[in-house]
Amino acid sequence: MLTVLTADNTRQKNAARNARPKSILESFEYIVELAEDSNLDKDFLDKAATHIRYAARKLKLTAMQVVLLAMFVDRSEDCRIMISEIAKYAGCRTTKILRLSDDIDILESRHYLRASRSRKSLSYRVPADVLKSLRKNQPYVYEAEPVPDTQTFFDRFDRLMDEKDDDEQTHESLVAQTKDMLEEIRGTVFATELRRCGFGDEDTLLFVYMAHLFVENNDDNIGFHDIDNIFDDEMPGWVKREFRSRDSELFVKGLIENVNEDGMARSDAFKLTDKAKEELLGELNLNSVGRSDKGLVKADSLAEKTLIYNASEREQINELSSILSEERFDEVQNRLRSAGMRPGFCCMFYGTPGTGKTETVYQIARRTGRDIMRVDVDKIKSCWVGESEKNIKAVFDRYRNICKNSAFAPILLFNEADAVLGVRMEGASRAVDKMENSIQNIILQEMESLEGIMIATTNLDKAFERRFLYKIRFDKPSVESRAKIWQAMLPGLTEQDAQTLAARFDLSGGEIENIVRKHSVNAILSGNDNIDIREIIASCNRERISRSSRPVIGF
Repeated sequence: MLTVLTADNTRQKNAARNARPKSILESFEYIVELAEDSNLDKDFLDKAATHIRYAARKLKLTAMQVVLLAMFVDRSEDCRIMISEIAKYAGCRTTKILRLSDDIDILESRHYLRASRSRKSLSYRVPADVLKSLRKNQPYVYEAEPVPDTQTFFDRFDRLMDEKDDDEQTHESLVAQTKDMLEEIRGTVFATELRRCGFGDEDTLLFVYMAHLFVENNDDNIGFHDIDNIFDDEMPGWVKREFRSRDSELFVKGLIENVNEDGMARSDAFKLTDKAKEELLGELNLNSVGRSDKGLVKADSLAEKTLIYNASEREQINELSSILSEERFDEVQNRLRSAGMRPGFCCMFYGTPGTGKTETVYQIARRTGRDIMRVDVDKIKSCWVGESEKNIKAVFDRYRNICKNSAFAPILLFNEADAVLGVRMEGASRAVDKMENSIQNIILQEMESLEGIMIATTNLDKAFERRFLYKIRFDKPSVESRAKIWQAMLPGLTEQDAQTLAARFDLSGGEIENIVRKHSVNAILSGNDNIDIREIIASCNRERISRSSRPVIGF
């Protein structure tokens, strides 16, 4: 059998070598076929020369850049492509691919690749727009959108911060792009007044970021945990020292001040001064509380999505959606207050990963018209003693501030909250256990006084149970529900095929969506939208095998 497979493989590679390229993607296909276990040596380059030359001419890239891009595109269904994966496929050491970093950097600079440089790893993805261009047999041409005014500047900076959160922007690139955008709007009041302050690059970025938090989030309580977001690693010590001592140029120029709490100035919390809001941001015509609609996941931005539930889940979700509607929620809260009960609504969605807990929150928000203030717990926990507790408290402070200045309370979403809603450590002696208990104490106290709506998603079956008014368990879908999910996500699937897949594979909704996404990417690359049930079954088998080795992403 091995001999037959080897012969088949040889014939395929010979066919790849002799085929005449008709498109960029076809060339990529043959390049990838020939690159397997080739060590990317001279023999491989000679065999693939026809295809490499064709793609290089069309894309205006070098031969090695074409080879690397072909292997990245072949893995484009993955949003985190590692250098080690490319090396393993090519049958060479990772160091060999690392020696080609200059070529990868050029692909990134031309926007064929987006890099994610987290503190622990480096990975890449191929943007969807690149795949669309390649499918049209055209090179991808990135066109930067102009920044004509101050409002657009902050909208664009908000997008940069989203990319920074995804590790697709570095601190250095954030500084550079902020400078470029300020130059584009140099005639505006904001850019002119900021230039007069004479700040260096770092202080300029610090002020722009704090102004962005006010403009976009209505944030008048900015802590060190917020400022830390613009740096790649930990915040430099000089920033914290200058802010605590008020020696920062932002204090000296009268643009920021400490937050006043109960008559005391907090040395760890800051806000823009009235001078900064009036003189630098006046042209935006902000009201006294900022725009207040940014920094949240907007209800009207959420796409409608059909979710399939088991019967018990569906009944509870419909009931909760009804209560959170605008016309009923005020009435329910008033009745609770008049009865001397807590008016806040704390809900817990728990159960198996990939069963739609987070997406259900989004759909409830869309249906009820409520924005979402999303809290990712891993981003607010700190290695510094006392910082995590301050970060958690700041989350509730900000939520209260938003509720106070909004006619319609948003949903406070603690997503994947296992890390802070776990089992309490009795007699904790380790510092980390004490910190976990302190965080839990703060959350418990805040839940007692909550006026709005909090929903926590968790995989735990018991977590602060008594404190949650609504507790909805999300189980894996039944066979009937799985069949409906398959047909909802792959409308071209026949009812019989959907039933077959549902009965044969005990997958969650998230796992089914993962398979459908892979099918969609393959359809884009091949230009063939037909559904091959054998390919879908093969993907299901791969998903089932890989479940034990990696976490499943929910849908």
